[in-house]
Amino acid sequence: MSASHKPLEIPAGVPQYFFDDQLISRHEKVVRRWMPATVFPEPVVVPDKPWEDRQLILYGTVLRKENQWWLYYGSSLPDGGKGVLLAVSDDGFRWYKPELRVVDCNGSRANNILLNPGPNDGPSIAYDPDDPQYPYKMVMFQKGERPEERWGDTWGLHGFVSSDGIHWHPTDPPVVLKAGDRTNIMFGKVGGRFLCYTRHKDMFSHVGCRAVYISESEDFLHWTEPELVLSPDLEDEPDVEYYGMSVFERNGWFFGLLEYWRSAVDTIEVNLVYSRDGKNWKHPSPRSAFIAPSYHWNRTWSTCASNGPIVINEQMVFYFGGRWAAHHYDSAQQLGVIGYASLPLDRFCAIEGAARGTMTTVPIVWPGGELVLNADTRESFTSHPAVYDGEICVEVLGPDFLPLAEFPEKTVFRGNTHSRGGIHDGTVRWQDGKSLASLTGKVIAFRFTLKHARLFTFTATG
Repeated sequence: MSASHKPLEIPAGVPQYFFDDQLISRHEKVVRRWMPATVFPEPVVVPDKPWEDRQLILYGTVLRKENQWWLYYGSSLPDGGKGVLLAVSDDGFRWYKPELRVVDCNGSRANNILLNPGPNDGPSIAYDPDDPQYPYKMVMFQKGERPEERWGDTWGLHGFVSSDGIHWHPTDPPVVLKAGDRTNIMFGKVGGRFLCYTRHKDMFSHVGCRAVYISESEDFLHWTEPELVLSPDLEDEPDVEYYGMSVFERNGWFFGLLEYWRSAVDTIEVNLVYSRDGKNWKHPSPRSAFIAPSYHWNRTWSTCASNGPIVINEQMVFYFGGRWAAHHYDSAQQLGVIGYASLPLDRFCAIEGAARGTMTTVPIVWPGGELVLNADTRESFTSHPAVYDGEICVEVLGPDFLPLAEFPEKTVFRGNTHSRGGIHDGTVRWQDGKSLASLTGKVIAFRFTLKHARLFTFTATG
């Protein structure tokens, strides 16, 4: 093996995706299949309180707190303001609106309103474990006290902090960044820094349309000048703009839930994009909706929560706001609700084979432990979990891609690892109880032969 083709080192315990060809040295009769999320047929949070407008907006965040899921969302209020409200769930699917008694509305505090800061856009929350006093931090776009002064002193991203996620206080100074209006802050810090995906105030002079910028901060009060990271290109139709993007990190990758706006018809679908560093983004090919306009309640707009998915059993659950009509062009047709889409854990894309296709990895330094697959060999990929006629044959090769002497035999995996409310054992078993742990530190490769099968990830247990 030449110095220019050093074996790839992979970490133990981290699923390895097939988003690009970094892991792949050779393939025959297989395809990279990107998977859409499945939209649940009915919304789960609807406008049913007298202080809520007909259009609930999920420019907000879903987080875990005190053994519950908390969902922060927006709604116009009777006094003309726009509030930040809270819904709570014990299981992540059934939601109720608690009586918080924080904000007065029509002479009563018996409501679920957390904040009524006036007109705002995109309140999203980060959690800061390094700040014991105010671990919850929120940014939202506001025009402030002088909305007529475009990009005046009060225009921009306003900061709020909270000790408990319910009682919020403005930062000093209140405006932390001259940016907006569609902004999502990542829920967790990355390398000790807060990351906001936002709009530059001069984006129309930069790129001529809505696009995605990044800004970073170490202390939540001082932010870097927004840097362009994603804008429409020649693969997009001329009317497409990138309305906003929420970003989450998983297994060493950044995932973007891109609001893909078709301005000619005023519709937003959610497209998935991915990145190794949070700045250089790639689209799956071909480009298609990850969360599509599937039902009446999200026929026009779909916009995701800022935090990415919550994980419930074997599923990643993506909460998003759906709208029947958008941009308030028709006052008689406004409807905004909140629903979700789901995808089995880490099944963003698969290497799929029909009639014994093969995929061989590049040489890797085996970090130890056993080989665990996230895979599906069911008959139709949507059939009963126990009905499968496909298989994945696994071979261990040396760095020269010849069968490894210690593991000369092949072994076969059959089944669906993510189903029926759980993650089932995807460990590859070998004859005579052999263990890949014996190869720790050695350079090996795998050849997967797929017969009517999808391989989503593989993991070294370490």
